[in-house]
Amino acid sequence: MADHAQRRQRRVPGGSHKRINCRTIEPTYRRLERRAEAAGLSLPRYLIESGLRDEAGQWSLRQQRWWAERLDVVETRLIRIGVNLNQIAAVANATGELDPGLAGALGYLRATLQRHEEILDAIDTSDPERRPQP
Repeated sequence: MADHAQRRQRRVPGGSHKRINCRTIEPTYRRLERRAEAAGLSLPRYLIESGLRDEAGQWSLRQQRWWAERLDVVETRLIRIGVNLNQIAAVANATGELDPGLAGALGYLRATLQRHEEILDAIDTSDPERRPQP
């Protein structure tokens, strides 16, 4: 998984008025620091986000960000191919001729949908409804 620059939390208007202090032993502190760094978060932000997860069995923050990035790549590719196919359709409707780039655009679409299916299968292999329909 790629390293991420640490992102600052957006400031809350009027500031954050509540403060949490806790003590721990050195080995625990080091483990938390490593996990926060791996998630690309400050230690306080990591503790807050970890504590606010709904269930203990959920993905780690790092895993969530990694999968979100993968899905973002697929979304970008689908937007690009959608624009290209729209342009090809406009030309075909106006001239009655198919663009020679149609085969390449459809190949790109197939490859992107395959990538999307692989990501969804990796996220939840037990849910066939999440797979794109051919």
